[in-house]
Amino acid sequence: MNDSDIQLMIGRLSYASLDYEGTVAIDQCKRGAERLGVEWDEIQSTCRVRRIVDARRLCCSHLRTKGWTFDRIADAIGYTNHATALHHVRVAEEMKTFDKDFLNKHLTFIQA
Repeated sequence: MNDSDIQLMIGRLSYASLDYEGTVAIDQCKRGAERLGVEWDEIQSTCRVRRIVDARRLCCSHLRTKGWTFDRIADAIGYTNHATALHHVRVAEEMKTFDKDFLNKHLTFIQA
């Protein structure tokens, strides 16, 4: 029995993607955005309509709670650098505290 056999026995599936958690997190973001009435293409666009920006902020916040780095979030969402992702995560956390409409969107998003 070699090391690869042992690794397969303890739970790593041979057919699983190497970035399984990342794929699942993006799928969760897509479902959450759809529950808010926003398509994934709109999330990745530069549109500044409030409903799209709120969904984009929620995606950034969700991916950060899943352990993603700001650079990786920026690449997934389509930002030019990590600073925008950092800003969106901070604003999302603040808005969850003070904006009831945003909190309701957050609850809808995470239930998807």
